[in-house]
Amino acid sequence: MSSTPRELVDCAAELLRQALGEPQYRAVCSRAYYGAFHAANTFHNALSAPGSVGSARGRHQQLIAQLSNPTCSKQNDNYFVSQALSKKLRPLIDARVKADYLIHSEVSLALATAATASAEAIVQRVM
Repeated sequence: MSSTPRELVDCAAELLRQALGEPQYRAVCSRAYYGAFHAANTFHNALSAPGSVGSARGRHQQLIAQLSNPTCSKQNDNYFVSQALSKKLRPLIDARVKADYLIHSEVSLALATAATASAEAIVQRVM
């Protein structure tokens, strides 16, 4: 059985409700990001043409670049939705990297809460 972006964000929200400390806050940031990433990726894949990758490296950075630089017309509402998703996804990837790789950096309840709220906003916007 596979998971949906909505299920990943719901999982992050449930983990947040039950979180007792930093290890759980880290898990919240990770699940929230991946739910948002997959929702944004689904949106991007549905566009008539992919956005510009530019010099971005790595699939996650490339998606953010593509969302930030859509190739559809500015007359298309998805142009501005794409850019908005890029802006919401950037801090989420930063939180996820901090949570998953920067073990000596503090991951707070506030960061986990913000990550969950941002991921929820992305999923609601595009799913």
